[in-house]
Amino acid sequence: MALGLTLVAAQGIGAQATATTPPATRGGDERGALRLGGGDDVALTLGGYVQVDGRWISGAASRQPDGVLLRRARLVFDAAMPSGWHIRLQPDFGQGRVLVQDAFAGHEGESMVFRAGRFRPAFGTERMQSSSTLLFPERGIVNSLMPSRSFGAQWQWTPAAWRVALGGFRTPIGSDAVPVDTDGDVDLVTGSGHDLLVRVAREFTGTGYMADVQAGMLTGSERGTVDAPAIGRVLSVAQQPILAFRDDGTEIGTVRAAGRRTRLSAGGLLGMRAHLVAIEGALLRQRIQRGTTLYEPTVGAVAVRVARVWNADRLRSQELLPRSARGAIEVGARGGVVSAWGEGLAPLVTRASSTYARTGGVAVSWLPSSLTRLTMAYDLTDRRSATAPHEHALLIRWQQGF
Repeated sequence: MALGLTLVAAQGIGAQATATTPPATRGGDERGALRLGGGDDVALTLGGYVQVDGRWISGAASRQPDGVLLRRARLVFDAAMPSGWHIRLQPDFGQGRVLVQDAFAGHEGESMVFRAGRFRPAFGTERMQSSSTLLFPERGIVNSLMPSRSFGAQWQWTPAAWRVALGGFRTPIGSDAVPVDTDGDVDLVTGSGHDLLVRVAREFTGTGYMADVQAGMLTGSERGTVDAPAIGRVLSVAQQPILAFRDDGTEIGTVRAAGRRTRLSAGGLLGMRAHLVAIEGALLRQRIQRGTTLYEPTVGAVAVRVARVWNADRLRSQELLPRSARGAIEVGARGGVVSAWGEGLAPLVTRASSTYARTGGVAVSWLPSSLTRLTMAYDLTDRRSATAPHEHALLIRWQQGF
């Protein structure tokens, strides 16, 4: 009820507010849209959106219950000053919890953006796209190897069509707060560690098209304990586990992070007024320990997705703007594979885990306006596992922004 009152109040304010545009180089972040005031020295804006899912999932080895889920319910508060300094706070009330997704301060110049606090590192292709602009309700299989929002600092240089990002991020140490992955892995636990980021991207634009290619590396160290192993899971696009490391709470039975961790990402997309084609790959290599023995397994994934929209224009941010009151229709398909390999991998993962899986899906979406989206998507995950080899996921989503 409190959330509902908050959203109603925000919409009431928005009816009297003036639309404004926050700093443009904030990338794929969800952005504020309603001008609340603040005078000449600071522009205060409020935005946000709600996503409600109907989920029917069968065949998962360890599954969440079917039914209705408040997937995301976010408010985005921005304060921007003419000098280029800005502050953002983004709380999320989805999935039966309250979590501050973004909390950072930064500065934006003509060719430079700096931020410090908690935010999403500039890594990956689909990962950098706002969840409010996605056709499929959940990101693809490659996203399972991407980092979650982290605490740190990031500097991005944007000369002409290039974007070069450098950053440093730190895993919280000694925190009593339960860390929750922003894409729904509520069982994720952390240890203590750090990561250094390097990413280079290049944009190509022409008459009627926009292309973007990127490559990035996130390397550092992560150390876990028996109580907090700091080992992530590989999740399907329906947020169900494909591969999970053993964790029985004993010294000999629990697999935990034990040092070096490196992520690599490369991908690109070609977008036109009506079409979108994207391909992306990622690699994760991490040193782990079970008992007194060290291992260094690798997980890799690659995915491709295509989309077609009618009666709408596609912006560089992937937001769709319907051209008439009839709204727009977007349809798409995707596919991908994920695989894990390394010496002695079998005793390190749970019995229900699979070291190889293929996934594919289709989706259709109706957008009566740029703020409202109704989507139906189906994904099939084929797991190389004797336990629940196939996972069928049907998701229906209603999304409302303001």
